[in-house]
Amino acid sequence: MSPVFALKPNQLHAFVAVVEQMSIRGAARTLGLSQPAVTKIVRELEREVGAPLVERSVKGVRLTQFGEAFAPRARLLLEDMRRARDEIAQLRDGASGTVSVAVSTSFALTVLPAAFQTFHAQLPAVEVRFSEAVLPSMLEGLRDGRLDFAVAHVVPGTLDAQFESFELFAVRLAVGARHRHPLRHARTLAALHDAEWVLPGDGDLGRAAVLPLFAPMGLAAPARVIQGQSVTVALALVGHMDLVGLFVEPLAQLAFLRHGIRRLEIDDALPTLRVCVLQRRGRPPTPAAQRFVECIVQASAGLGLYPSAE
Repeated sequence: MSPVFALKPNQLHAFVAVVEQMSIRGAARTLGLSQPAVTKIVRELEREVGAPLVERSVKGVRLTQFGEAFAPRARLLLEDMRRARDEIAQLRDGASGTVSVAVSTSFALTVLPAAFQTFHAQLPAVEVRFSEAVLPSMLEGLRDGRLDFAVAHVVPGTLDAQFESFELFAVRLAVGARHRHPLRHARTLAALHDAEWVLPGDGDLGRAAVLPLFAPMGLAAPARVIQGQSVTVALALVGHMDLVGLFVEPLAQLAFLRHGIRRLEIDDALPTLRVCVLQRRGRPPTPAAQRFVECIVQASAGLGLYPSAE
């Protein structure tokens, strides 16, 4: 029979503080406790789980193999406790608590303002914590419980089974270059093959969705690719250098003119990406988080963006 743990919140808080600070002194300062008190609490946790989690070294502290394995679990337990408190408060009071959301840059600049305006008008007392992130960090935040949900561009069939998603709408890709780019009149991807590309970073979207474009034409992936994790940086570089960029359609409509970028009228078919709400499977949203998702769906429809018919 598996052992039953009776973990206490103060034990988890102390351990996570030690993990984040990698120092008993730093954890004590963060928690407002003495160093002996933090050490005692961590030792109590180790006795509870039946394994050493932290070892002292000349450089401070380090995690044992058990501590490395337990750290993400401890964070997840604390986040689930927070969510449980929030959910009870929302059910009891109807309009309080916290929602943590991560979104892609293009979504933040297009759909999010209208969605949040509606949500904030309906639930003004709910604290919303936004982060602008790429897909890998979104998935990490969902996995360890820091995020209630995320909104990202997803390549179909690429999500791990521990996550679930539903599509908000589909977006086309657009190719852009500065107005005086030597290849500004190109009409095919083959003509752009030898150009230097910059791929903005909605996670691995660029590499997964852009480079295979050339395969149907029997061409290898472009040899010169600048891979970044900032759409803002990509727009600035494409607008000022002889680079070719690939962006999602709503962002192209909004930002190309502002950054001195022209849309290249490519005859080749460009792929469609799905903008999806992502959640950790088996983790029902709190009432406030669910309401925010509903506001996002409403705002997407209001802008004429709908799920693909495929």
